[in-house]
Amino acid sequence: MSKVVQIGPETSQDILNNHLLLRCLLSKRPVQECSIHIGSDCRCPSARWSLYGAYSEKAPARNMVKPLNRQAIEGLISQARSVKGKQFELADNRVAGLRIRAGERSTTWLLCARLHNGKRTRIKLGSWPAMGLSDARDAARAKHIEVIEGADPNEEKREAQREAERAARTQRRLSDVLDDYERVKLSQLRSGAQCRRGIDGKCGLLRKFASKDIASIARSDIVDAVRKHAETSPMAANRYLAYVKAFMNWCVDQEVLEENPAATVRKPSKERTRDRFHTLDELLEIWDAMGALGYPFGPLFRLLIVVPMRREEVAAMSVAELELAPGGNPDEAVWTLPASRTKRGNSLRVPLSPLAVALINEGLAASDRPKDSPFVFSMTGDTSVSGYAKAKRRLDKIIRERREKAAAEAGCEAEEMEHWTIHDLRTTFSTLACEVLGADIAVVDRILNHVATATTSKIMRVYNKSELFEPRKRVMIAWAEMLEREIAARATKVGSK
Repeated sequence: MSKVVQIGPETSQDILNNHLLLRCLLSKRPVQECSIHIGSDCRCPSARWSLYGAYSEKAPARNMVKPLNRQAIEGLISQARSVKGKQFELADNRVAGLRIRAGERSTTWLLCARLHNGKRTRIKLGSWPAMGLSDARDAARAKHIEVIEGADPNEEKREAQREAERAARTQRRLSDVLDDYERVKLSQLRSGAQCRRGIDGKCGLLRKFASKDIASIARSDIVDAVRKHAETSPMAANRYLAYVKAFMNWCVDQEVLEENPAATVRKPSKERTRDRFHTLDELLEIWDAMGALGYPFGPLFRLLIVVPMRREEVAAMSVAELELAPGGNPDEAVWTLPASRTKRGNSLRVPLSPLAVALINEGLAASDRPKDSPFVFSMTGDTSVSGYAKAKRRLDKIIRERREKAAAEAGCEAEEMEHWTIHDLRTTFSTLACEVLGADIAVVDRILNHVATATTSKIMRVYNKSELFEPRKRVMIAWAEMLEREIAARATKVGSK
């Protein structure tokens, strides 16, 4: 039976104004057995308050609330599912304000309470059967205490939801920020696509964070990614880290981030200046092996030996950039590299030797080349050639197999060619042109389209804009003629064996 404590008019208003006093008055009684009834002689309306603040305008009759148990709940659910579109409720007889509501699809525990501002509210506690009767009563009592202490659980839930929505609006995925970076910054750089690949491409440093909030990427995440990448590609890890640092700095400038998490991350590997170059014999051996690659890499790699420009510059050579016989004179052939395609951002006229013209014509006439392609070297027609690494592996395999065959015929062990890269062909040209041909280093620098490294004078580097076209042309023709002589001599030597 419920224990009712009668309060007179002299204290009733004070009790209404201080719910904590109610807790003190009723603290000696079990929760389910205690309530306070304020009589009608008070200036306040007749009311009933439980220990934890549930309120009703009139005290309910003793027999109105039936016992709440599993059987009653299952009956309620059956009733709700039999009547489409309606909901039914049962009140608990032990914890005031606790109710279970059943609808066609779900059954929910609710707490009916009155807030400090006088407004009634319903607080969702959980769902049946995940939350059982005992758990629901415990949850209701806990929420009662929060209400008594001035809280509004529903408002707190709404505020948490609003905060989550605000956070979602301010949250920016790494991939989305990179799209902005690519549009604003990378699109202006010749190496922009390479930078993007290094950040979130197939082997990019931050690929696994692409769908995460950029602000959640910590320094430790970047350090871990760099360390793992350096295990297989130390030099690439250095480059990719540089791309990430530049990107994060841009994010700080754009107020996407407060600070750069990669700013103090060190390069995993010490940079080494490459000094690998080929002897003339090695270069001729490589030239012969290149002939077995076929289009596009056979003529492309050979052209990189004859015209020692950067790999991407030659690979993306377009027909529109070429004048193979200006004025009907093939000796004046020239290739004009636009500023947008050079590393230095300067346009450059490249003199073409007859050997270079022959290799370009070989590429243009190749049966595998799409006839309407704007590029000399292309497999798709719409884009320039790609897949250099795979082609280089094929080339290395051809060289290795030929050496093994020659060694077997000579009855000795094959010697493996020292590791080299396509870029080493430029170093080889620079070295042999100066040592064998006696070319001026300043002219060789201009052929390679370097800044004027042949002089230590900063003034000369700034003001000397001469293309040195004629001196470059003489060196390029002499280089091609030497190659042709050596190639012919090698062919004669091989044929005589």
